Amino acid sequence: MDMSQGKSLVDSIQTKLESLSSLSNQCCIYKVPNKLRRLNPDVYSPRLVSFGPFHRGKEDLQAMEEHKYRYLRSFLPRITFNLEDLVRVARTWEEDARNCYAEDVKLNSDEFVNMLVVDGSFLVELILRSRYPHLTGENDRIFGKPRMITDVCRDMILIENQLPFFIVKGFYRLLTPYYQQGTPSILEMVKSHFSCFLSNIDDKMFDTEPEHFVDLLRSCYLPRVPVRLEEGISNVFNAPEATELHNAGVKFKPAETSSCLLDLKFANGVLEIPTIFVDDLTESLFRNIIVFEQCHCSDNSFIHYIRLLSCFIRSPADADLLIRGGIFLNSLGAAEDISEVFNNICQEVIFGRKFYFQSLSENLQSYCNRPWNRWKAILRHDYFHNPWSVASVLAALLLLLLTFIQAVCSILAL
Repeated sequence: MDMSQGKSLVDSIQTKLESLSSLSNQCCIYKVPNKLRRLNPDVYSPRLVSFGPFHRGKEDLQAMEEHKYRYLRSFLPRITFNLEDLVRVARTWEEDARNCYAEDVKLNSDEFVNMLVVDGSFLVELILRSRYPHLTGENDRIFGKPRMITDVCRDMILIENQLPFFIVKGFYRLLTPYYQQGTPSILEMVKSHFSCFLSNIDDKMFDTEPEHFVDLLRSCYLPRVPVRLEEGISNVFNAPEATELHNAGVKFKPAETSSCLLDLKFANGVLEIPTIFVDDLTESLFRNIIVFEQCHCSDNSFIHYIRLLSCFIRSPADADLLIRGGIFLNSLGAAEDISEVFNNICQEVIFGRKFYFQSLSENLQSYCNRPWNRWKAILRHDYFHNPWSVASVLAALLLLLLTFIQAVCSILAL
């Protein structure tokens, strides 16, 4: 190889090194890893509307673009800015917004700012109309059709389909009437919109502003005070299935005072589990939170929660037990549908070194391993499951006792 060829190679590598974009600590919006996407591509892909750059311009989402501009037209009279001012404000957010995306965004400055203005105003206008129905026009394409708002809501919880939360908050703060004291915060407004996913959220729940909607929903499911996990001798990510627990005498009970989904308790043979509403959006929500936690978060507590549920539910019979126990409020369909969701949801997921539910899992397994608990369960399930069964057993015992007394008396009379 001559010197010119060597110089050419060095220049090529140097050019590549200089073209590398710098890594940002603001990064929070990720593309789904291929190993997870291939398991169920649909749950990660928008069906109706794109937000942010990753799915922008896709042909099957173009029908909603005109409607986004209609929402922008409705949004402008609600603020003191004209369109030119709005674009100028959005341009000041461009650099920070770009840094939120894990991959280089192939949009020039005007295209990116246009996306922020159109998508950001659409989301705020959508959340406003969700909270205040009188703002919705008669010909509103989204709120006029129940399935449309469901699909939009679904597309808002996809990790690849996010705008940074500070963008949504920034547009919300431009609304003229909403500077007044006592105005609902953007978090309260989002709660109202996402009420189908969560029931208890307030501003005090967040020490820091959420990164985006997926982060916000994940935070609502976690304890307000993070749990410090200790290194255990055994870190087996496993637990008995619901039917095994039932056969050992464990009773399932909806938690009455749970502060979050992860607040499971086991004492005196009773397993308390916070109620879970399950419908056709649940799998998409859970899988996208898993991706975000896998790519971004230092702890895997939500993933561990899903892993625990997948241990409990290994068959339709397991799912049916939890439905009848009031743990699952099922709008998805048959028990088989719930079982299928949780049987596959943890494939290709990395759990880490410490299991959030290690102690609970060990206590449940220990309870199942005690023969006396199984014998009590057999008696209760087979012989004492209703008052008539109890009466029959007591009558049989009484008859046996009388027969024994009669036999003793006969022997004594000899």
